[in-house]
Amino acid sequence: MVFISEEKTIRNARKLKNKNMVSNKIPSKEECLNILKKYNTPLEVIQHCLTVTQIVEGFILQINNINKELVIAGAMLHDIGRSVDHTIFHAVKGVKILKEENLDSKILSIVKNHIGTGIEKEEAIKLGLPPENYIPQTNEEILVSYSDNLAFGNKKRSFDEGLKEFIAKFGANSDIVKRFYEHKEIIEKLQRIGKKKS
Repeated sequence: MVFISEEKTIRNARKLKNKNMVSNKIPSKEECLNILKKYNTPLEVIQHCLTVTQIVEGFILQINNINKELVIAGAMLHDIGRSVDHTIFHAVKGVKILKEENLDSKILSIVKNHIGTGIEKEEAIKLGLPPENYIPQTNEEILVSYSDNLAFGNKKRSFDEGLKEFIAKFGANSDIVKRFYEHKEIIEKLQRIGKKKS
């Protein structure tokens, strides 16, 4: 009898481990579109995600040292949280949705950190977000966040147009504006490195 109980405990532990395992699944563009539709993401949000993806694809043509599949999936899914919430909390809600889809944790990180140019922990607490940093760290996270800031609805805008909006909203000396400049410099550096290798 003890043996059966131990066997059951081991089976339950394996199930729990498998459920909590981090997946390395990166969905294709088409699979991402299906995920957006599965969660009834509004059409205008899907169009925006496609615009951000087009912007990302334009950049990755000139960048060699980047996970292209990851960036495209992150761009496609970055606003999936807007299927349930159109506030700043959409990033957190998006992560929750995508955990259910058992996707690569790097995609979840892109979704979590794409808001604006990033949000520091202190500001996140003030906004009522879970107390964490929401700052893009990897090249992939930075590229999706930057491309999102270049998308105005379903159209691409210039860096200067995005900058003007950020300055009007947050002030010229804000961390948001500083990070927008930093992200631009990082992307341009990646492009220069890409050209040298071509």
